[in-house]
Amino acid sequence: MNATHETRARFTDADARTLLAGLAARWDAGDGHGYGELFAPEATYVQFNGVLLNGRQEVADMHDLMFRTMLYGTRLIAHEIESVRQVGEDCAVVVSTGAALYPWQKEVTPKRLSRQTLILERRDGRWLITGFQNSRIKPFPTSGPLFEVASRAVRLRVDRARRSA
Repeated sequence: MNATHETRARFTDADARTLLAGLAARWDAGDGHGYGELFAPEATYVQFNGVLLNGRQEVADMHDLMFRTMLYGTRLIAHEIESVRQVGEDCAVVVSTGAALYPWQKEVTPKRLSRQTLILERRDGRWLITGFQNSRIKPFPTSGPLFEVASRAVRLRVDRARRSA
């Protein structure tokens, strides 16, 4: 390697923990605009309920509103980092689980747990979130009596629709 080629550090689990801790610190402080600063100006953010936010400003404004209302007093728990993958020199993908807890809640329950996918881009030596998808974890049953009944009902409706088409 020649001396003029800059080597860039890989994005690691420790980097992911630091980034998630930064999100949690701003969340816990109720700082929507500080939370938004961790996102790229053109970031996309999909909330757990499917609402799409476009850009850092929308992310900041929505979180500012939510921290003053429905998420007032909550703290963000980063539960587990499931994967960290660097894609090229300046892009990484992090998948983690976590939850927002209200002061009266002591632990993350399965009902409150969400999975987040973060797409990160390094800009001027700083990692910014360019994409964020947050989804509640609600496993779909793949066996058992309820699954069998639901599968038969779907098959009947599909077959009926195909016959009438």
